Amino acid sequence: MSHHSVYDDEATIARMAAEGQHRKIIGGLWDEIGQLQFDYLRENGLTPQSRLLDIGCGSLRLGAKAVAYLESGNYWGTDINESLLEAGYREEIVPVGLAEKLPRTNLIQDSHFDFVGVPHDLDFVIAQSVFTHLPLNHLRLCLANLANHVEGACTFLLTIFEVPEEAAMKSFVQERGGVETRPHRDPYHYTLADLRHAARDLPWSMDFVGDWNHPRNQKMVVFRKTGDEKMNNPDLSSIRQLSAEESASLPAGADHYRAYVGPANRYDFLSASQFALLFSLGVRETHRVLDFGCGSLRLGRLLIPFLFKERYYGIDPNAWLIEEALEHELGKDIISIKKPLFSYNDDFSTDVFGTDFDFIVAQSILTHTGPDLARIFLESASKTLADSGLLLFSYLRGGPGESLPQPGWYYPGCVKYDEEWMFHEMRQVGLHGRAIPWYHPGASWIIGSRSSTELPSQEQLALLTGSVLRSPQFMASIKIASHT
Repeated sequence: MSHHSVYDDEATIARMAAEGQHRKIIGGLWDEIGQLQFDYLRENGLTPQSRLLDIGCGSLRLGAKAVAYLESGNYWGTDINESLLEAGYREEIVPVGLAEKLPRTNLIQDSHFDFVGVPHDLDFVIAQSVFTHLPLNHLRLCLANLANHVEGACTFLLTIFEVPEEAAMKSFVQERGGVETRPHRDPYHYTLADLRHAARDLPWSMDFVGDWNHPRNQKMVVFRKTGDEKMNNPDLSSIRQLSAEESASLPAGADHYRAYVGPANRYDFLSASQFALLFSLGVRETHRVLDFGCGSLRLGRLLIPFLFKERYYGIDPNAWLIEEALEHELGKDIISIKKPLFSYNDDFSTDVFGTDFDFIVAQSILTHTGPDLARIFLESASKTLADSGLLLFSYLRGGPGESLPQPGWYYPGCVKYDEEWMFHEMRQVGLHGRAIPWYHPGASWIIGSRSSTELPSQEQLALLTGSVLRSPQFMASIKIASHT
């Protein structure tokens, strides 16, 4: 009989578990990987009140730590092998007095991701070293069944062996740990395109975290399912269903992807204006561009098709904005064609992709940040900007000596800054900055670089006006240009 995974051989697993090898058979590194999972969950929001499902829990390498931490009854584990569940409960739970916190019925034998007996109101689900042993269609099955099973918001963390696209169909030796992975048999590897395909048309947003210090180089992927009640509100749902043309009259902040990020009747302008600014500054299809606060892809809808594949990077915590824009502005096929990379982190960090950027663009982000978040962004950008790279961001310019706003995130409110404060903060993190006269209907632009020689000269600044001809809505751009 053929097996997808070594864990399909239930007789061998049962024999080894009976021989006291329940820790060894799930891969060893019991304390190291168990602690790694537990720490990562806590760092990402797990609390004692959280309800956690551990898919492929085996003999409770994570479970023993999670049960001790969580409130009684808040841990569930599923595994293909009943013998591992029994060994884990008998050897890891009962001897340390945790049986009262973990009903034996919370450990469930499940071969096909059916989730029978698992509650519907889960906060976190984790599958560590599960899909490293299974082909892609099993991940697709798990995502589909879990989406149907879980009610409300849920965060699903899983690990994979990742390979670049060009190595997808051949054996690949993982850099850390030296594991040889394959496309057709255990241990399996996936590409980022595989992950997106598995989640396609399912209510999950994906964040490829990548390295999380796993000793065998398994990479972390986070899928999030929103439980936002607004999605079930008929009035708000009807707003989201409006076409691009119908959304033009919506006010800024309305629950439509074009309006949520600002006045919908300026969506096209800010899309074209950002792209034109980048083009004027020399962006080419080979460059790597980070669209920080990419939101509804105002810039992305033009930049993603323009750049080579895997050259566009977007960060925004609002996954629904990205998903709506992909569906209505670009079409989901763009994912497989151009392979844009997205992260949904909200910590103002630009290093989540593990690469440097030729351009970083943050349009209408620092207009909503207190000084604490502005400093975090500038410091992070300075570390991920290529030596010849350019940083572009818009902000609301206040008068000289403008009082600093309080810390925090102000959206949909706005904050102003003294221009000199911005330049001072840029210098503090090793960036040279300069104001540019590129037209913005409500804000001002600053350009930054790690080297002053990369910034436009005074003569070149005169070429950066962003003027819009034959548009009554943006006539101010011509008046401003005439004074530069």
